[in-house]
Amino acid sequence: MNLTRRSRAGLLAIAWALVGVLGGHLLTYAVLYPDAHVHDQVLSESGHGWTALLGPAALTAIAVALVLGLVGGSGRGRSRGVRFTTLLILQVGLFAGMELAERVASSGLTVDTLWHHLTGHGLAAILVLGILIQAITAWLGSAVSRLVAAVAHRLRAAPPRRRVAHPHLVPVNATLPAARPVRAHGSRGPPAFVTLAIQTP
Repeated sequence: MNLTRRSRAGLLAIAWALVGVLGGHLLTYAVLYPDAHVHDQVLSESGHGWTALLGPAALTAIAVALVLGLVGGSGRGRSRGVRFTTLLILQVGLFAGMELAERVASSGLTVDTLWHHLTGHGLAAILVLGILIQAITAWLGSAVSRLVAAVAHRLRAAPPRRRVAHPHLVPVNATLPAARPVRAHGSRGPPAFVTLAIQTP
């Protein structure tokens, strides 16, 4: 695998991982805090001011993942999509890192206050449910990436369309080739007495 293919495969995995992380992040908080008022309050208090960019970021990641999947799913050594284990490791690491970074930025999370955040601020429930949802989105992302790669390979391997043969039309005023003269038959003629009998009145 050359550097270009390796870089493309890495970008493809990161793109699908971002799709899963962002979607799973949104779903995790929607499940834990179904009430809209509580949901917004928890997000504002836990450093989630960046969620206004979640929609555009997710759409961009999806577009990049689809383009890379279509490009890498054709030709020799084609991509077979992203493996589930690869996405799972990336997404769980990204999700956990995002949650910890958000709390460090918003409430000054430290090693000493980590237990208090886990138990008193619901961080443990968010991490547990979030990891389970990340596993689901990683499986979905892997399945979709394999489907995109298969579609790209099939489109690349489809036989070219054959041109329809059109009949050769002869113009009306065209000169037709002259017919060849019929060659004399090489067999012998009738006997002489038969010829004389025919000629005798």
